[in-house]
Amino acid sequence: MKNSMLVISDHEEQNYTAILQAAELAKAYNCKLHIVNFCFENLRGVTDIEEAQGTIVRNLHELNAHKLVNTLQGVVEYNFETVWEKNIHIWVDNYVKEHKPYMIVKTGHRTEALFYTPTDWHILRECHAPILIAADKKWHKARNVLATVDLETELPHKKQLNEKVLKNASIIAKQINAELHVCYTVPFSPLLRKLGIINKDKLESEHKAELQEKLILLAHSYGIKPDQIHIKAGQVDKVITSVAANCKASIVVVGTLGRVGLEQKLIGNTAESILTLLKTDVLAIPT
Repeated sequence: MKNSMLVISDHEEQNYTAILQAAELAKAYNCKLHIVNFCFENLRGVTDIEEAQGTIVRNLHELNAHKLVNTLQGVVEYNFETVWEKNIHIWVDNYVKEHKPYMIVKTGHRTEALFYTPTDWHILRECHAPILIAADKKWHKARNVLATVDLETELPHKKQLNEKVLKNASIIAKQINAELHVCYTVPFSPLLRKLGIINKDKLESEHKAELQEKLILLAHSYGIKPDQIHIKAGQVDKVITSVAANCKASIVVVGTLGRVGLEQKLIGNTAESILTLLKTDVLAIPT
């Protein structure tokens, strides 16, 4: 039995960004697609609310079903449903818990001031499944895949997360016939650099030397050339954004650390900052 990907369809979108991206990923992961179109309207003043709701759902379902046949028939195995739901993230969270899809795919509508709607952030923070946010506005001529990892961690759960990130990035790169790049950011204080206490270039060289064995193993394991492994010092979010642009990444794969208790609705300040800055598809892999 095939794994499935949950695709959140945007019925107002004309070019099916998320669905087309999901179809390509489905081939890489040998998955089928479960596509869900959500709708909700304020029916205050309507005499027969149940009938009105049913009419809206049926009409929207028929409209999108025809579009999907023209787009996906013969391309990938899929099924499709239209759901009346205001709180999309709650529905998605419950679906993930019950059906355990391999991945969630959704379009993220970016403006210069804001990346992601509140629904996107809820899904990113609360659902325990890999989530790909497909960018509707990307850097031009972008095609490669960038994996972001912590090469110096000794924590078992972070090492395991590194492996998940690299595995998924490698699968995607092979499917789209792209180069796989890897980025590790060496954190350092801009203040210390400004005061001349730390030399950025020297810091990068020292870390490359210390990580030499790991870099050789990484290159051998994933067929990566030395110039496709980027060790840069700086603020993590800005370094990853810069490297992604320079290596022409269309997809950036990042790991997100799970939280418990009061912090469970956060995926980490650094991860959220990275997700806000990037103009690429972003695949967020939870621990």
